[in-house]
Amino acid sequence: MQATRATTDAKPIRFDGRVALVTGAGRGLGRAYALALAARGAAVVVNDPGVNEAGSDAGDRAPADAVVASIRQAGGRAEADYGSVAAPADAEAMVRRAVDRFGGIDIVVANAGNHRRAVFGEVVPEDFVDVLGVHLVGAFRVSRAAWPHMAKKRRGNIVLATSQTAFYGKIDSVSYGAAKAGMIGLMHGLRLSAEPLGIKVNCISPFALTRMAHHFPAEIAPLIDPAQAAEAVVLLASDGCPLSGEILIAGGGHFAVARIVESRGIDIDDPKDVTAEALRGRLGQIGDLSEPQVFGDSLKAVGATFDRLKKLAGLS
Repeated sequence: MQATRATTDAKPIRFDGRVALVTGAGRGLGRAYALALAARGAAVVVNDPGVNEAGSDAGDRAPADAVVASIRQAGGRAEADYGSVAAPADAEAMVRRAVDRFGGIDIVVANAGNHRRAVFGEVVPEDFVDVLGVHLVGAFRVSRAAWPHMAKKRRGNIVLATSQTAFYGKIDSVSYGAAKAGMIGLMHGLRLSAEPLGIKVNCISPFALTRMAHHFPAEIAPLIDPAQAAEAVVLLASDGCPLSGEILIAGGGHFAVARIVESRGIDIDDPKDVTAEALRGRLGQIGDLSEPQVFGDSLKAVGATFDRLKKLAGLS
C-alpha cells in the first residue's frame, strides 16, 4: 500500500437545495455522514430508532435528537425520525418526512444496521433473518420509497453500506456478512435501472471506530474517526459523482475500489470431456486471475460463453 499526498479538487462539493435521508444516523458512521452532508448545505432527515448494537431496546430518541441539534446549531436544517427501516410503514414515513418537511428527497444513505455476533453453529435463525431485515430489506424499503421522487426529477444518489466482512467473512459475523453481501447485489440491480434516469447508486465499505468496531488501541482512534469515511460518502452523494455501481472502501486514510472479477477460465467444447476430474486437473488455469475479467452486468458475463455455444450448435 503506497502512501500518497492528498490533493484537493478546486471546486468544492456542495449540497445547497438538496435533501438527504441518512438511516442509522444517531451514532458512529451514520452520525458522521449526516453531519458532513449538512455542513455542505444539505437538509438532512436524521433517522435513528435508538436501538442497541443488537437492534433491540428501541425508543431512545436522544441520539437522533442530538445530531439534529448539532446541525441546527451550526446553521443547518435537519429533522429527526425515529422509525425502523425494517418496518414498511416506517420506511415510507421517513421518506415522506423528507418530502413534506424539505420539499423532496435527493440522497439516500442506507446506513442502518444491527449485529448479532455468533459463529455459524450458534447462529439463531431468527437473528439471521432479523439482521438481513434491517440491513438489506431496510435498505431496499427506503430506496424503493425514495425511487419515484428521484425518477421524476431524473437525478439522485443512493449510497448503500456494505463491508469487507461481506467480501472475506469474519468468524463471528455470519449474519452481518450475508446482509452486507446482499447490499452489493442490491446495488448492481438498482444501478441498471438507475443509470437511464440519472440516478447514481454505489456502496460504501467503511472502516472506522464505532460501536460495532471498537477493539482498537486508543492511539489509533484519532486515525480511524468516522469523519474520514464520511468524506467518501460526500463524494458518492454528490451531484457530479463520476461513479455508479462501485464499491468504495474508505477509512483510516485508505481508499480503494473493490470489484467482482472473474478469471479468464477455460473452455471445453465437447460435453463428453466435461468431468470433475478434468476440472481438477486444470484448476490452476481455471483460477488464474492474471487477466481479471470485469463485466457490466450478468448478461455480459455469460455473453462470450453463449456466443461460443451458438457457434458450436451451428446457430451462427
